[in-house]
Amino acid sequence: MLPIIDPRLTPERLNFPTKWQAVIFRNYRMVPDARIAAVLGCTEADVAREAARLGLRVGEANPDWLTRGFITVIRSNWYLLPYEQLVTLLDCTEERLEFILKNEDFLDVKLGCAKPACEAVVYSPLTEAERAATEVIAATVRPLDASERRMFDIYRDTRDTEGACRTSAAGGRRMLHPYLTPCADPFMTDTRTHLPDALLDDYARVGINTLLIHGVLSTLSPFPYDPEVSRDYRIRRQNLADLIERAGRRGIGIALYLNEPRTLHKDAFLRYGHPEIAGTTTDTEVHLCLRVKENYDWFYGAIRDLFTELPDIAAVYSTTMSENRTHCHSHGKVNCPRCAHLPAWSGAVLINNTIHKAIRDAGSRADVLNTTWQWTDEMITEGFPHLHPEILVSAVSEWGVPTSAGGIPGTVVDYSIANPGPGPLARHVFKTARELGLGTNAKVQMSCSWELAALPYLPLFDLELRHIAAVAREGVRDFTLTWTLGSYPSITFDMVADYLKKGEDFSLDTWYEKHFGKDAEAVHEAVRHFCRGYREYPFSCKVAYRSAKNLGVANLWSLTPNSNISCMVGRTFDDIENYAHPYPPEVFIGQFEKLLGEWELGCRCLREVKGNAIAEELLTFAEVAANHFRAEILHARYVLAKRALPESRDTMRAILDEERTLCHQLLTLMPLSPMIGYETSNHYFYTERDVIEKLIQLPGLEAELDAMRP
Repeated sequence: MLPIIDPRLTPERLNFPTKWQAVIFRNYRMVPDARIAAVLGCTEADVAREAARLGLRVGEANPDWLTRGFITVIRSNWYLLPYEQLVTLLDCTEERLEFILKNEDFLDVKLGCAKPACEAVVYSPLTEAERAATEVIAATVRPLDASERRMFDIYRDTRDTEGACRTSAAGGRRMLHPYLTPCADPFMTDTRTHLPDALLDDYARVGINTLLIHGVLSTLSPFPYDPEVSRDYRIRRQNLADLIERAGRRGIGIALYLNEPRTLHKDAFLRYGHPEIAGTTTDTEVHLCLRVKENYDWFYGAIRDLFTELPDIAAVYSTTMSENRTHCHSHGKVNCPRCAHLPAWSGAVLINNTIHKAIRDAGSRADVLNTTWQWTDEMITEGFPHLHPEILVSAVSEWGVPTSAGGIPGTVVDYSIANPGPGPLARHVFKTARELGLGTNAKVQMSCSWELAALPYLPLFDLELRHIAAVAREGVRDFTLTWTLGSYPSITFDMVADYLKKGEDFSLDTWYEKHFGKDAEAVHEAVRHFCRGYREYPFSCKVAYRSAKNLGVANLWSLTPNSNISCMVGRTFDDIENYAHPYPPEVFIGQFEKLLGEWELGCRCLREVKGNAIAEELLTFAEVAANHFRAEILHARYVLAKRALPESRDTMRAILDEERTLCHQLLTLMPLSPMIGYETSNHYFYTERDVIEKLIQLPGLEAELDAMRP
């Protein structure tokens, strides 16, 4: 089922005279006029006329938004349209929307696990007063809605090439998730649409030798519990086979990320299964316990069949304790009669050993990597001896690294560049594996992280080298370098590959000279400032996932108090004590001010470098990052000042003025790169239109402040 509609959520402040104008403003040139007209109950001519009246540049919709940017469209309309109109806008079914919400890297969680209650939005002619107010808005919009930035203009050339560069296995596995590849169903279409040869060439050029792509077993092999799900599995296998061949010409292997076996919704299970083969059950889900012969036979057979047909798949990256439920112990209470008396590690070990056996029985030499994300010390100590000795174990390197930003103690879980590992849990994994003769893999986060994910990479090379070198000293040669974010083929990975191949013979100064020539020292000095500043990042999972920095100035504000909970890597609201936890608000703000102070010094150094294309790109992304860090500070100050109204009116006005400056600054930077604001599993966090809407909003907030009595 779709997430439950939650009437408790505070609705958005309306920034237009009518709600239907917000629908047109947010979707025009992104969604075809016919779709918008179908939503609003008007004609296409009405849509075009009213878009022009709002000051928007007239033009055709970019079809990429509904194929490569639909997450952005969903996010833009989540607080605006009810489900019925949302599926009309997207031109899909409710079932398709449900699939997207659940499988596009937990989009339903990122949207707050609940759908705000929204009334249907219907077009009606404007009154004279509404026309006059619209013209005021249009005066702001017309000069700003002029960007010709080609959204998605990243590796648009899908022609086949012979492979201009070939990477190697020297230095060990260097694996990441491809920059443009979707999470939900990446093999249903020709993989050239998201992994063209030009992108493969660039990965080979920077030393990447394995690409990690999401797979759902029920879509890649026949699935007896719901045959409709696997109806097109042969199409997916053919597209996967084609990708394996294209990548292989460049020395790149394809690994499958498997989070299996997935649970089934009770209704689907009872249509095709029978109660006695169920594992642990919840109110809505049934585990396919592998201690049941029918379930085991399907799981083993599905993997063996896949690897018999495609033996050149390079690896399986298996996670058994993730957000998706897999074995009966993977989440909460165990009510499976076969598993209730068994240790927690047993189900995870059974899954990984079954995957390994099926692959070997298929005649494939693919590696099996068992991720230890959420494994306890007991699971590691007692479970590892039961893994097949050929299985590699993977640990999040920075897990457990202690932090003390602003004097507040804490520990890292994952996704931190500011706090390089390896941490104590990773060291425990590596030591235990070594003693048992198991191979090891380190999951690290290069280029960027959820600390700031709206850019393809950040110039933090020295910090990243420190992390890679420390893990390599633990004897680890097999690396997972990113999750979905940070996977653009930047020079970061050239540095990593160079170090892993040369070891102690690697020279960082020489690497800077290779890329920046006579300007090497100036760029290095800039990076030193960036790294010093980034070490001040007030890291916690709450901050990384829920604070304001990814949307930056695109976070919409209001003067009405709200009790909304900030969303995972999405909208941030007024709950600063929640999203800044464990940092008190003033400490949180102070740490970002320290970070920003050093960051701006780094930008100043880079501005002195002329004529080097890579340095110019570094400066662009560094300046956008500074804009985001400043927006984080302003959002926090806004939340605190809002609580002190009306006495804080002057403070609020100053914050609004600075936010306006940030909006205009970001609008000048965005045309410099189509990658600004983009992340694989979120598509565009924001667009120019979102920033313009913030500029539309600010005068209204100022008028509300002026109307308040001191």
